[in-house]
Amino acid sequence: MLVVFIRRHRSMILASLFFFYLGCGITLSSLRMDCKDDGAKLNYQEENDYYGNVEYAVLILSSPNNEGKRDAIRATWAKFASNIFLDNGEKLYKWNHTWIGRTKQTQFIKFFYVIGTHGLSESKEHNLTMENARSKDLLLFSDFEDSYKNLASKMVTAMKWLNNTLKHLKYVIKCDDDSFVRVDLIVRDLEAYAPHMNGPEIDQYISYKEHLPVYRGLYWGYFDGHANVYTRGKWQESSWFLCDRYLPYALGGGYIVSKSIVDYIARNSDVLRLYMAEDVSMGVWTAALDGINRVHDVRFDTQWKSRGCLPHMLVRHKQTPKDMFDMYRTLVQSHGERLCKTDTILRKSYHYKWDVLPSLCCK
Repeated sequence: MLVVFIRRHRSMILASLFFFYLGCGITLSSLRMDCKDDGAKLNYQEENDYYGNVEYAVLILSSPNNEGKRDAIRATWAKFASNIFLDNGEKLYKWNHTWIGRTKQTQFIKFFYVIGTHGLSESKEHNLTMENARSKDLLLFSDFEDSYKNLASKMVTAMKWLNNTLKHLKYVIKCDDDSFVRVDLIVRDLEAYAPHMNGPEIDQYISYKEHLPVYRGLYWGYFDGHANVYTRGKWQESSWFLCDRYLPYALGGGYIVSKSIVDYIARNSDVLRLYMAEDVSMGVWTAALDGINRVHDVRFDTQWKSRGCLPHMLVRHKQTPKDMFDMYRTLVQSHGERLCKTDTILRKSYHYKWDVLPSLCCK
């Protein structure tokens, strides 16, 4: 009987099965789309929660092979961000770092290591992915190959990302992965004095381009205005035509730029000339900006060779991982009072003379 029934109504049964499976397929596709949309919303929410409170971005230019240097920073001076804490909505500084104390992550200060991944081998990309899985602080960009000639491109790409992602950004603290940075003291001074950078506690270290009642931004570091243009070697500027010397710029071992400068670079990235050195490029990009407080500070030890080690220094460039651990150990043992076991002056610093021609700025 069943066989006869199936033969007699075969067309109707096949049609019913077809529309049943079609309906199931449409339903499952809809569910997958809903899940994908929910996942996208979740990822966006997670990113917003992770970056939503960031006001200070520590931007560290690194390279694919420098995981050891990045780990040295993570284990030493990056921990000092916890010395800045909130009290009734106000950010204050207090040394509270110990050997055994667990470092509490500060939501308004975050660290970003910028690396170009274009052309990397599969194994190197895998290593970076694994590193980022544990550290969650790498900015991996496939737009460019990581090399000296692409440092300015790396900076522009990073500025665009920061501008688009960090909606409450105030300042970017830029440095290299061989810089030791007192990020806690820099944020302390920014909170207390920026953008005017005028106060009795810091006046002895600082010289200004000009005094204005209102500033539209801040460019703070150790400036040079009399550097000769490289005509050969890896820093050669074959298309430089602006002057017989570089325009005044803050040396790249460490400097600070305000959100207004980040926004300007991000919005005009397509028409900015990229020079070999990212710090020289920053000097050119900001040269025509009005109302920017350009502040030279002798506490930034960022020249091609270290000037020595003094307790008040905010940045020391050209430091090895061992140097970083030595300074970290000394700071912890002295409760933040001493940077090195022995104060040393290897070369003199200068206060930038903003009221003379750049060639006479830095004697």
